[in-house]
Amino acid sequence: MRQCSSIEKLDRSILYCLELASSISILLLAFGLIASMANVLTKGAILSDNLVMQRIWAITQCCGIDASLAGTIMRTFQYHQEGERVKRWLYMLLSILLLFTAAIVLNIESVQQTLNLTLNAAYLHVFVPIEALIWIRSIASVLHIVAHAMRHVQMRKTQETLVQPAPEVPAGEQPPFVLMPEMIRHLRELLMRTTVAEEGRQQALPALKGKEEAHSQELPAPQRAETASPLEENIPVDEGKLEVNNYERVKAYLAERPKATLKEISTALVISMTTASKWRGKIRAECNQGKRKKAR
Repeated sequence: MRQCSSIEKLDRSILYCLELASSISILLLAFGLIASMANVLTKGAILSDNLVMQRIWAITQCCGIDASLAGTIMRTFQYHQEGERVKRWLYMLLSILLLFTAAIVLNIESVQQTLNLTLNAAYLHVFVPIEALIWIRSIASVLHIVAHAMRHVQMRKTQETLVQPAPEVPAGEQPPFVLMPEMIRHLRELLMRTTVAEEGRQQALPALKGKEEAHSQELPAPQRAETASPLEENIPVDEGKLEVNNYERVKAYLAERPKATLKEISTALVISMTTASKWRGKIRAECNQGKRKKAR
């Protein structure tokens, strides 16, 4: 059927017509009930004394009951799949009654047409009395209205009835961990907060990185290498204090190792070769000036 699009469209149209007839049949059956009650209250003035109303009533009742047979069967299996027990049994009973009456009426009409009998004579060939058939058809009409009303009623249990007591756990055993709805809601809130915080942090990192790059470009090349680590941590650097600190470090290192090379100073103090050469030259010049003053 899927390979032929025209057949598939036709099948969908037929299904739509069956569902439409099943829904409209409620209005027709309700009209039949109202007309019947009005006829009883008016002592036959609505239907008994009016031939047109009799035919309208008969046609509407036949359309309302027989046209809804396919929709009733489909809803029986639908509620069976959904687990709706009350609706499933109600539609199952209604389907059985509608199929039974339809088969009996069709049998009566077939016997009448085949044997060329009158309608009263055709009734004699049916094993069900005509009064019982009328009762079954009337009950089916009322059940059809009830079933349609039950379609809009939620048969699910409330949340209070669904809560069951926790099973007893033997002594010495740890009870099983169960996620409650409140715990799931709190976990969702925590995850949302963490996500928002991570997004804000990711948005702030590019701006911080841009500030660090701009600051590092303003420094000379030797000082840029020395101050790379503090800038990555977003710590403000004072250039004057940094110069004094390097001077004191180099001076203390040379006091212990006077013959140290530039490479040894640079590696030990984690500074550039240029900085080590600068401060070693200055410290040695100061030492030479001090020796000259003592010699004088």
